[in-house]
Amino acid sequence: MAGISDSVFRLICKEHGADVVVSEMVSAEGLHYKSSATKSLLKFDEKERPLGIQLFGLRPDRMAEAADYVIKTVSPDFIDLNAGCPVAKVVKKNGGAALLKDIGLFSSLITSLVKAVSIPVSVKIRSGWTENKWVDVEFARAAEVCGASAIVVHPRSKTMGFSGHSYWERIAEVKKTVGIPVVGNGDIRNAVDAQRMFAETGCDAVMIGRGALGNPWIFSQTKDILSGAAAREPQSRERILFACDHIRRSREAYGERKTVAELKKHASWYLRGLPQAAPTRSDIFRATTTEEIEHALKRMLPQM
Repeated sequence: MAGISDSVFRLICKEHGADVVVSEMVSAEGLHYKSSATKSLLKFDEKERPLGIQLFGLRPDRMAEAADYVIKTVSPDFIDLNAGCPVAKVVKKNGGAALLKDIGLFSSLITSLVKAVSIPVSVKIRSGWTENKWVDVEFARAAEVCGASAIVVHPRSKTMGFSGHSYWERIAEVKKTVGIPVVGNGDIRNAVDAQRMFAETGCDAVMIGRGALGNPWIFSQTKDILSGAAAREPQSRERILFACDHIRRSREAYGERKTVAELKKHASWYLRGLPQAAPTRSDIFRATTTEEIEHALKRMLPQM
């Protein structure tokens, strides 16, 4: 969710029922070298709480240093270690899913974080580096022994990227193995998927990422279904107007230039399944100002 789950988007998700949110990935090395771009990722609105700051890196000393800086600077509710990101630029630095190749380093990183902070430390893993060569149970046990308070399992391998369907049975295996809370993640595209993951895996919570893109209603819908109520579907007009509101909120928070660069993808996601979405997306991606993006969206309203 790097480049996507900024503070505005996280707050939108909270307003629509998300219980907990997590920052974009923050580089421990970036904080060590005082990168202003890295530091900017730590900013959040108090209304987002409970919120975790997600760190990645490969040196236990730098990770502890980063966690200490984060606590003193923004005081999040928990620290999250990313050991699941499959993106090449993260993995080639031996961060993210690359940690699944070295359980000793993985364990050292968790231990250093737990010792460095007085707040909970969670860990996110993939089920392995290579499909069907699963290490999730082994790494989950190590995380628990080293003091992690919870573990998030995305049951794909690094080599799978986001292809195919995740192996939800791996979440169930991890849940059978450890005593700390297990959070299931992967292929939750709607509220029914979330309900099914709970039922099939016995997980304690679910984490929703890509399923919330252009669809923050997925959180309230999940709560509706879990409580036995019917999930409310937003009307087409509501989706368009909300996309415009997202653009305005981003512009107020980050300025015109960043919003033009970053909100085109969000605007296009809000259009999924709507009539005339394709030509409107073309107009959105040709836009050079946020006003043009909004105009492209609002031209759809008379058809609704």
